[in-house]
Amino acid sequence: MSITNKFIAKNRLFVLGAGFSADAGVPLTGELLSLTMKKFAAECPGLFERVNNYAEVCFRREGIVYSDINFSDLCTFLEYVELREYAGGERWSDTGSREKLALKFYVSKTIAQHTPRAESIPDIYVRFAEQLHEYDIVISFNWDCLLEAVLDRLGKEYTYDFQGKGIKLCKLHGSINWRLGEPDKNRPKYSSNIRKWSPTGLADAVMQKDIYHSSCLKYFDGWKEVEPLGEAKPCIVLPGFGKAFDVRTLATLWYKPEFAFGFTHNVYIIGLSLTPDDFFVRSFFLDNLPFLKPHAAERREIVIINSDANTKDNYEFALANPCAKFLNEKFQIKHVDQMAEQLKNP
Repeated sequence: MSITNKFIAKNRLFVLGAGFSADAGVPLTGELLSLTMKKFAAECPGLFERVNNYAEVCFRREGIVYSDINFSDLCTFLEYVELREYAGGERWSDTGSREKLALKFYVSKTIAQHTPRAESIPDIYVRFAEQLHEYDIVISFNWDCLLEAVLDRLGKEYTYDFQGKGIKLCKLHGSINWRLGEPDKNRPKYSSNIRKWSPTGLADAVMQKDIYHSSCLKYFDGWKEVEPLGEAKPCIVLPGFGKAFDVRTLATLWYKPEFAFGFTHNVYIIGLSLTPDDFFVRSFFLDNLPFLKPHAAERREIVIINSDANTKDNYEFALANPCAKFLNEKFQIKHVDQMAEQLKNP
């Protein structure tokens, strides 16, 4: 094996979807919207009524039951509302309408509430994080900070910007503890002494504003004194057609992982239910998977682990790659053990 191939043999790529965090209690999309709207209604009733009214228009009925509606459709309608306001000169903020920003806020707060504290994280996540090393790249489509919490618990370094030592953590849909740009320190309610914000280092010619992250907002305790539409403006990409606008905020992140597929040994896609209408994620894979080519001596693999059998049809284009295989199983410790063993014997 050449020196280059020996180096590549150390590199692994993990792609995480919502199913990865589910066993830790982080709610999946349907339940998440219902829990979010209950919190939204209780804490910010005036703005909630505006969003609720739009939901009634969108779904053509009164008395919305949020566990029964499509999250993506609601977000798409709110994107239309924002577009209408923008055309009328009523745009509330460069980062979105009040309704959309408030929804992002309460989605993030709800996720934080249901993310276990470091000492309570289930063993499978601890075992998964233990076998990660500095040559690994993790691409996550999740908003939660479950992986960061367990890495913090283990004292393992990670980075959001692909620079320096540490596990490379690339969150293509943003994160509940991120915001675009540093908060205005001159605002009366600015609380930098409580929630310190650090730059991720992602700013460049394309993303001229950096993404800032707060360690406090990984956990629910850090959200208790935060007001909606204030200091914490979560930089997360909501589902629906508004994604076409929001992903531009994270354009550098979508560009950088390109090299990962070309210099990676194995790829593990865990709990990512690739829906037919998620054109950006599907396009991301279509663009990058061809970089992962089979080589008999290297035994490279794309392992897709998903308990939803219907997901297999949506990955048809990926399974056409000779390296790929689909495991219609729930993510388990046995999979983590196999990953660790393959690292020893690439």
